[in-house]
Amino acid sequence: MSQETKPRIDFYKLNSQNRTSINRFCCQLADKVVKMGNPVFVRTKDETETRLMDDIMWTFSDSSFLPHAIQGDTVDTDVAVIIGHSASASTAYLLINLGDELPKNIQNYERIAEIINDAPENLLQGRARYSAYKKDAYPLHYHEITS
Repeated sequence: MSQETKPRIDFYKLNSQNRTSINRFCCQLADKVVKMGNPVFVRTKDETETRLMDDIMWTFSDSSFLPHAIQGDTVDTDVAVIIGHSASASTAYLLINLGDELPKNIQNYERIAEIINDAPENLLQGRARYSAYKKDAYPLHYHEITS
């Protein structure tokens, strides 16, 4: 795979230790990308987290609604954001990886967003994913998010 065909990988490091900050930033990032006219796939760890992200996307902002659906629950191809725990069959402009390991079929995406925070286990898993991407020569970008 040439450098031109590999998706860009962005790591967003939040200065908190709670999962709520990751979920909220995920919604903000998805909202920004959707407003730019691009589809998003949010990859969660499991079905429970998929349902949690669905609930959060309904309520994360008082001033806007982020059109979304759960993977497999709809045949509507016009939905801007799909949430699920299996990224292997999906395609979108951006994959937001909330899982613990590398997603499969990342070549289906133009960009991958990895959101990590200061929680020790989350940070350790994020470092492992960063190293794996680096080993395979993906274009990596790191963003320190303070707020």
